[in-house]
Amino acid sequence: MRVFAFVTVLVLALASSAGAVPDLQNDGFNSGDSAGFMGGFIAGEIGASRFVAAEAAQQLLKVHLLFGGQSTATRTITLHVWDDTGGTDAPGTELFSADFQLTGSDTAMQELDVSASNITLTQQFRVGIEFHAAGFPCIAQDKDGTIANDKNYLMADGFGWGKSSMFGLTGDWIIRAGTSGGGSGPDGGATGGSCSGNPDCPVGNFCDLANHTCTFECRTNDDCGGGSCNSLGQCVGGDGGGCCQSGGGASGGAFALALLVLAVVGRRRR
Repeated sequence: MRVFAFVTVLVLALASSAGAVPDLQNDGFNSGDSAGFMGGFIAGEIGASRFVAAEAAQQLLKVHLLFGGQSTATRTITLHVWDDTGGTDAPGTELFSADFQLTGSDTAMQELDVSASNITLTQQFRVGIEFHAAGFPCIAQDKDGTIANDKNYLMADGFGWGKSSMFGLTGDWIIRAGTSGGGSGPDGGATGGSCSGNPDCPVGNFCDLANHTCTFECRTNDDCGGGSCNSLGQCVGGDGGGCCQSGGGASGGAFALALLVLAVVGRRRR
């Protein structure tokens, strides 16, 4: 299985043209954070993010992404949008595709304006960036130490579709969807609602397994007592903190980490 090469860049002055309406996003990236630009893609491969809108039949207006890696070359990419209702690794029916030219930048969020294309979305949909050449500039992942396994995908040559984590990636793609209904990232979104796992909750929330309720602990790093606020609204590191902890139950991220440790130990004992 391929190991993806990447370069980590501190993005000092992120100039986003996202506007007042928030995007749907999975990543926890903020201006001034480090981002890992993934240079392992080759022509024909795709990096993609799954999004869940508040309701179906919204219009996709814009896509925002970070596209760089210490390269200012201009490259053609293909933007894809799919119906992702099935929830499988491979997306469903393609709703839209078009080519765009992007110039690599480590200091500006790219904007793909599709507002004139009348793209009507299913409630769960996927946005993908297909590459026409290998290397940088390329898309990026956040570096907050978490990844939403069910929302980050790639299509690799000779393999097909798979979750990004299967390929050793550890961050959420910095790809965001601006829709007619707006969205909520790690700094927005309501709590409440029953759940049996993190995928049942809005972006920026995690599932409190003790109470089976969607909630969050933080909205910014300042809420985390010296730690950082990840894309699920959970504090990582520090003294815990948390501006809205519901109490009880292990978080999805901690549970996943425990399973990973057990799996590694099990392999070593064999």
